Amino acid sequence: MRYVSLTKGLLPLWIFLLTLFALSVNPVVASDIRQPFNFAVSAMTSPATTLSHFSEFKDYLEKKLKRPVTLKQRRTYSEINQLLKNNEISMAFTCTGGFLDGRQSFDLEALAAPIVHGETRYQSFIITSANNPANNFRELKDSIFAFTDPLSLTGRIYPTAKVNTMGYTVSDFFKQTFFTSSHDKSIAAVANGIADAAAVDSLIYKALLKNPESVAHKVKVVEVSEYFGMPPIVVSPSMPKEEKLVLLKILLGMAMDPEGKEILNVLDFNGFTIPDPEMYHSALLLIKQITE
Repeated sequence: MRYVSLTKGLLPLWIFLLTLFALSVNPVVASDIRQPFNFAVSAMTSPATTLSHFSEFKDYLEKKLKRPVTLKQRRTYSEINQLLKNNEISMAFTCTGGFLDGRQSFDLEALAAPIVHGETRYQSFIITSANNPANNFRELKDSIFAFTDPLSLTGRIYPTAKVNTMGYTVSDFFKQTFFTSSHDKSIAAVANGIADAAAVDSLIYKALLKNPESVAHKVKVVEVSEYFGMPPIVVSPSMPKEEKLVLLKILLGMAMDPEGKEILNVLDFNGFTIPDPEMYHSALLLIKQITE
């Protein structure tokens, strides 16, 4: 699959024409209104938080598609990928690591990427308790460390690669590790003393800091990663081209629609854009490093 470059300013002609066509597609014509449209959201945050944030998006999508829409949640990114591979869902909000794993194993496609605070990139933050004397990653040796998910780029792959570059394996470097299944749970685990440290999504950490009562205020960031491409919205490779264009039209148009803009505000998005393959180059390098 090819992507639009976001950094060169001028879209390649074929993508420009494709986008114009997408914006003119009639959702009623392109979709089978008799069948529900199923999509999923991965557990980047706890299920209750995810459901409250995406329920309005589900209703909006249902209105635009003029067909029933079902929102599914799964605990792990691999479960999301399995649903996509089996065509049990057509679309998903997933993590960068989950997308790249799905792309390699069954040609999973990235349709769009969220724009958050004007950015299409994010980082992994290594956090520890605000009272912990450690001031960098190396000083976290022999600690109890919380990962989020085996496929999470920011929550597992980055810290694993970091450990490898220092000449250790995860089991050698950390006293103990465990998975929390979401970034907010990892932050809470550190804040509450269940883990000494964790690796979390910078976007979720910053979002939690907006709440003065959040446990995120009880932790500190001791190291940040390089920038990675924003976690994309992915679609099944078997989805008909017409349906992909319908979804692209809806997502790209949300920022220009008053109702869509309200929902974007709830999700803390500015809008959506077509992802550039260069966004995921740094992530691919990390994955290659820990699998060699």
